[in-house]
Amino acid sequence: MELADFPHLKNLYLYNTPVTGDIRDIKANDFPALENFYLPNTVHGGMNYEFRHVSEVPSFMHTVHLLSQRTPALLEKHFLSRAFDWRLSEDSPDWYENHDWYESDVLGALRGLSPPFLLQFIQAGSRRGWSWCTFNRVYLCEINWLDPEPSSGSSDYEAYIE
Repeated sequence: MELADFPHLKNLYLYNTPVTGDIRDIKANDFPALENFYLPNTVHGGMNYEFRHVSEVPSFMHTVHLLSQRTPALLEKHFLSRAFDWRLSEDSPDWYENHDWYESDVLGALRGLSPPFLLQFIQAGSRRGWSWCTFNRVYLCEINWLDPEPSSGSSDYEAYIE
């Protein structure tokens, strides 16, 4: 028996459990009534999950975006904005140190001298994307858009350009 066999399941809180898996394995007909989930970092895509390689992230974020379109309530705004605190693992070969981050200048730390190893979702009108950002979430890298830009004649265009 699998958890997906429970069609009336609305909340799935498995944080602090030894469960493993991958949220990309959730199929279109799995959990039709599910409204929220909270998964441990032992699940690929769970809270505080650490990616081994930067190259894993684009396809992963695309899959999560498709999942959120299918069931918008699955990705609570609180977790969505912080991208579930997903990050690059310090054990990753893509990881690097910025020794300026460790300087004693408090203003330097506030300026975001940490490398951009956290992920965050970006919402602009109805358009959603993602980017890498610093640990204090002040500075972000290029936005990788998951949705097309709204047409200039659409009602959502004004919200998007703001």
